[in-house]
Amino acid sequence: MLRNFVIALAMIPTLLSAFNTSSSHKLNGWYPCTEYTFDDAGSTTGELAQCAVYSAPLCYPGICETPEDVNPMVDIFVKRLPATTGDSDNSSNVWLLDGGPGVPSTTSKFC
Repeated sequence: MLRNFVIALAMIPTLLSAFNTSSSHKLNGWYPCTEYTFDDAGSTTGELAQCAVYSAPLCYPGICETPEDVNPMVDIFVKRLPATTGDSDNSSNVWLLDGGPGVPSTTSKFC
């Protein structure tokens, strides 16, 4: 568990630089969504979260090459829970990266 947390922390600068350095790969815009995406009972709290899809390159130049028969873009679903107290415009971000080998992200309480 600690190993997954450390790996997730190590990936944050990479994710942030991907969002900041690529103008052609964008978020499709934030839209309201339920806090628990895969909750069978539905949401009783309303639409507190915001969701979006980020189009990221499968490979970055100098790191790897995308095969010609493969789509060079990957759509990544992201969700955020905006701050509800204090100054939400200046609040710090917390990234939760769940899932991986043997642990599906759909079991996360934040999905």
